[in-house]
Amino acid sequence: MRFMVLSLFGFEESRFYGRVTAELVRLGHEAVHVTWSPRAAASLRRAGFRTYSMPDELERAGEGRDLAAEARRIEATYDLLSLRDVYRTDPPATRLTEAEAVERTVRHFLAFERIYDEVRPDVVVPEVGSETMRTAAHLVALERGIDVLFLFYTIFPRPLRLYANTMHAPIVPDEDVRPLAPAEREEVEAFIARFTAADKPIRAYRRPRVTAKSLRDFLRHVAVSATADRRNEYLRPQDFAGNYVREKARAALARRSYEPLGEHPRPFVYFPLHVTDDYKIKRVIPHCVDQAAIIELVAASLPQGVDLVLKEHPMSIGRNPLSLLRRLRRGDNIRLVDPYTSSHELIRRARAVAVISSTVGLEALLYGRAVMTLGQPFYSGFGVTVDVDSFREVPRKVAELLAFEPDRERTLQFLHAAMRRCYPGKPFLVDGSAENAVELGRSLHAAVSPAAGDRALISGVTA
Repeated sequence: MRFMVLSLFGFEESRFYGRVTAELVRLGHEAVHVTWSPRAAASLRRAGFRTYSMPDELERAGEGRDLAAEARRIEATYDLLSLRDVYRTDPPATRLTEAEAVERTVRHFLAFERIYDEVRPDVVVPEVGSETMRTAAHLVALERGIDVLFLFYTIFPRPLRLYANTMHAPIVPDEDVRPLAPAEREEVEAFIARFTAADKPIRAYRRPRVTAKSLRDFLRHVAVSATADRRNEYLRPQDFAGNYVREKARAALARRSYEPLGEHPRPFVYFPLHVTDDYKIKRVIPHCVDQAAIIELVAASLPQGVDLVLKEHPMSIGRNPLSLLRRLRRGDNIRLVDPYTSSHELIRRARAVAVISSTVGLEALLYGRAVMTLGQPFYSGFGVTVDVDSFREVPRKVAELLAFEPDRERTLQFLHAAMRRCYPGKPFLVDGSAENAVELGRSLHAAVSPAAGDRALISGVTA
């Protein structure tokens, strides 16, 4: 089987996926790479991989073609609203005029059409993200019947969710949620006991500070962006430095907005803030991008005497605009706690939990808490959560949430079904180690094997 793997964030990501594909080759597959980094492309070629460098491919894409006519063809051919829907979430496109962004997007589609014609891959692994390269690769592959595998990270002992051809679907079909054998119930209860006893966030806290490593990274970015990767639109040292200064200042000033949880005397619903620039919000559930409006609606729907307690995501400390935090503080029953407050403690003390699409909702199920979802996360729709399909339902759904008692047996059945569907390994941004790369390669091999069995790929199933 021929895998095509995309890497966008530079040399380290490409080196990681070189190790993944080396394991795939050892297991009998072929591998081709597409990377944004010319430096990474040269390294992968030296390692023996057929590799395409996107800056080169974009330069040659469209030669001798009417790009305006190609834009119309692409919009008529592929499953997209418009070319703008592809490029609007891509950071380099925000620096371009509409005409420039359209041309750049057309060139992406033409480049992948030609690459797929040459490579004829069976499987494409683009990682998840909102960049034009990933979106174009996905859409062209779908139209040609090529499977696209997306990698997601979960809380389960085997933490890799592998989705085929979609980024948004329930983790299992409803029929997989079935009565448990005694050994299965013991397995899921042991996982719950371990996870809750650990009392740790599943992603490390983001700390905007200068370290020896961050300084080395910055100096390397400066050197590489001026030489081998000068055409890499995603490698901008000035952004690296600017973001650090902004995040450091925001993190310091945001402390004024936090309230200690203390012995909070009033009952509360816990609402974890989503990472605002995450691909999930930007591409999968863009109707949920205005978190402040959603939070205010939920808070207004709570009865008197009940608060809504908010906490920033560990990865977004210093990244949330101060204007957002100040707006949220204005609600008379809204409390914003320090982001380093234990999420497990908040779940334990909360009367219920409300989420857009956060993993916190899944964690709350382990504690037997009532959970309301507003963004159709992968664990919604199984009868163990209160699910909002339209924001006009929120007042009624909040009342339902406060009276809801999830069925423990159904919850255990769902959790075990989800555990059965997952694989070993983690995406690069979670664990870039060589050991994880080998494990991920083995899981990709297992996922496309006819013997996948209970862990068959998730591909747009509906609950």
